[in-house]
Amino acid sequence: MPDHVTRVYEGMLEMLSDEENPTPIVRLNRVVPLKQTRIYAKLEWYNPFGSVKDRVAHNLLREAEDHGLISEGQQLVEPTSGNTGMGLAMIANAKGYTLTTPLSNKIPAEKRVMLRMFGTNVEELDDDL
Repeated sequence: MPDHVTRVYEGMLEMLSDEENPTPIVRLNRVVPLKQTRIYAKLEWYNPFGSVKDRVAHNLLREAEDHGLISEGQQLVEPTSGNTGMGLAMIANAKGYTLTTPLSNKIPAEKRVMLRMFGTNVEELDDDL
């Protein structure tokens, strides 16, 4: 059981927000000159990889698991290098799934490296468009 009070976790999936561990919200007191206005910011960098897309990726895999659409040893394919693809690569890795991402060779090298660091099979496609 994760300890959300001390923020000590055995694995990064325990860090994902849920009812027991909501994403923190902070009031911003000095961004609007109108004193009667209250503005709050959701601190998404508290997600395991610093993006709201971490939750999207986790829910995609959880829903597929819950409905029996994916199982251990099955290969996943996601043609993206954006935040959803990065979150999916990291969550898939943590859950033991194999992920392949077909990407344009125009995608920045650092994104391709990050995907590979999390075990993703990156298939670079020639993109002359």
